[in-house]
Amino acid sequence: MLKIEQLDVKERSGRYLLKDISMEIPAGRVIGLTGKSGSGKTTLLRSILGMLHTSCHIDAGKILLDDIDLSHLSRKSHRELCGKKLGFIPQNPMTAFDSRLKIGYQMRETFVNRLHLNTSEATDLAKEKLVSVNLKDTDRILGAYPSELSGGMLQRVAAAILLGMSPDYVLADEPTAALDEENRDLLLLIMQEQMKDKGILFVSHDVAALKNLCQNVYVLGAGKIIEHGTMDKLLSSPQTDWMKQFSALSHRESRGEWKWEKL
Repeated sequence: MLKIEQLDVKERSGRYLLKDISMEIPAGRVIGLTGKSGSGKTTLLRSILGMLHTSCHIDAGKILLDDIDLSHLSRKSHRELCGKKLGFIPQNPMTAFDSRLKIGYQMRETFVNRLHLNTSEATDLAKEKLVSVNLKDTDRILGAYPSELSGGMLQRVAAAILLGMSPDYVLADEPTAALDEENRDLLLLIMQEQMKDKGILFVSHDVAALKNLCQNVYVLGAGKIIEHGTMDKLLSSPQTDWMKQFSALSHRESRGEWKWEKL
């Protein structure tokens, strides 16, 4: 389990960016995280990933990954552990790739270095995982530079790498924000069907995705958890302005209009 216990993150100035944050992300569950811009979502993800800016630090609390406290690890130890157990899907897939290198090289190097495969095995795994995310023209994808692929295709390549690495837990930072409806639905279907055994923290403003994908949702406001529960419960009796906005939006997207289909 990925577990956060009474986490405080503070700036050098003394201002708290996060205060008393506690949540659990069990294996096989998708936990949602939402809140308006500046509420602390990115700070929480950076805390888990060991990527906090030097101007702030974890002041109190724990981040437990299968009982290992990440909050006190060195950056090197944190990176080694998270590479095996913790995966990340970024909001902007371009940030996940080196624009100077072909996709095939980057996928192979990741699998060779992290999974200790030889080049042939890494290539086979790359092709297998590309097909699994509905990128079937594998030779073209592997031979392309990131700039030659659309944002939706790059996001699926990032998902293919994640599936190849097979971490136990996944942090998804607004992964559908920059995608059109078709690519959004494809990515969410991949997460729903091919990552069902993983614990996922899904950060999003996407009402329909939170409602259909997440078992529980936390709402952040000014660095604190201000609401928590199932999305249906939060939408039916919203307690904050943020959830009241979500409730209004949810009436426009009923479950019957959801467009996920089998790949």
